[in-house]
Amino acid sequence: MHDVMVMAAVAERPNGGLVVLALLALLVVSYVVSLFLHPYTRCGWCRGTPRRYGAVFQKSFRLCPACNGSGREIRLGRRLMRGDR
Repeated sequence: MHDVMVMAAVAERPNGGLVVLALLALLVVSYVVSLFLHPYTRCGWCRGTPRRYGAVFQKSFRLCPACNGSGREIRLGRRLMRGDR
């Protein structure tokens, strides 16, 4: 009788590896959804301010060559999904 109760208690308890695997799958799905909802991040070179000011003529500026003046770039995960560089 005692063995039956122990086996029933063990059968009801979730396996630790399955719980970790389910949480990991949830994190991956959440990250992929966030890539679709928010594909852009701040430009790493100009840090979101697309103007690059001159050293001599400090009021003159040019647009950031890395982001073409938008101040943002596509996130790494999104680039990997699309197959971009």
